[in-house]
Amino acid sequence: MQKLIENSPIKWHHILFFSLLVAIIPHTGFWFDLNNDWPRWSAYALEHGLSQIYNSDTNYMPIYLHGLYWFGKLHGTKELIYANSYQLKYFFLLFDFAGAIAIAYALRKYYTRQFAEYMLLFNMGYLYCTTIWGQLDSVPTTIVILAIICLFERKLLWASLFCTLSIYAKLQAIVFLPFFAILLVYQLSVKFDKILILKILAVSIIAQLILLSPFILGGTFSNFLKVVRESVGFFPRVSVNAFNIWYLLLKQDPTSINDTLTFAGLTYKKWGFLMFFALSAITFLPLIINTLNTILSKKSLDQDYYALLWLTAATTAIVFFFVNTQMHERYSFPAIPMYFAYSLLTNRYSIFALTSVAHLMNVDGTNKYLGLNPYKPEFTAIIFGIILFLSLVRLYKGFKFKLILS
Repeated sequence: MQKLIENSPIKWHHILFFSLLVAIIPHTGFWFDLNNDWPRWSAYALEHGLSQIYNSDTNYMPIYLHGLYWFGKLHGTKELIYANSYQLKYFFLLFDFAGAIAIAYALRKYYTRQFAEYMLLFNMGYLYCTTIWGQLDSVPTTIVILAIICLFERKLLWASLFCTLSIYAKLQAIVFLPFFAILLVYQLSVKFDKILILKILAVSIIAQLILLSPFILGGTFSNFLKVVRESVGFFPRVSVNAFNIWYLLLKQDPTSINDTLTFAGLTYKKWGFLMFFALSAITFLPLIINTLNTILSKKSLDQDYYALLWLTAATTAIVFFFVNTQMHERYSFPAIPMYFAYSLLTNRYSIFALTSVAHLMNVDGTNKYLGLNPYKPEFTAIIFGIILFLSLVRLYKGFKFKLILS
């Protein structure tokens, strides 16, 4: 038992620090979610049952709704749900800790720095969304991180579970599906196993059935599909407080411009998609070529590949946030822990630090709780542009297009 505790990634100081944060984080947050939507949906599920929650005005994916249902069951009454809605922060904080600890533990053989996870857990840019804003971005981000780690380490059944859960936590996680596919192709090239493939599919299907069964049996599955269909276009603005490229391209405030307006024959929304897909292709190319060469040369995945993987993932998160329309201020969050993983593998921390600062400037520049960003949004947008540029430079430094054919 003592050996099990010693080998556990969760240490006493993690529990102590988590308890400290629970004691001191404010009970306030983004009112429309923390004190309005979430307790209302939780109370609705308590009164009508989880199976009927999609008959409310919710536009969230199933994992959160399962959580809100049990949050309501835990408190038992509508009054207690509203009075204690701030406690949802504690649940989200678990995922902040899980993401930081998972990265530090999974990469521990590649670095010597002690207590590395506290570079995230003492990082206000990383914790702000949960502790101050009261948002849940750490949930899908941590699930994506766990999926990437499991795929790299060939824990493919766990990877299948986390890949599936990531989509049902937040639909935007779909931008990371190429990573899952690329790593899966490599792992299956090492050892192709039909039974394993069937098990992978089975895990994914079972997880989906568990998540969706209340709505299928309750007759509200069509409402869930409607939420999925309408998730793109729910906030038809060029920016929803994301300090990104649109603040540099447009003279008017992007939050006041409908993204269905046209420029040069295309809507702003489509221009965002074009930039996203073009930059994504540029971002993914080194990883794809490197993976193919690794397969053809029959080599094992090494530290350099792992660093390239995390750098590509982080850059993709920045690209998604920086050029698309309808982006919220929090959508650069996944890049912070991913750049952190890259930093641990390379001992290069500049982009990680810069992203932490830029993200904090954006979320507090919108929320204004701490008053940390007195500058115009354009200044933060320039920093994000620099982050993207530096990331692409790192991706292509020493990169060769040549495939190993023998």
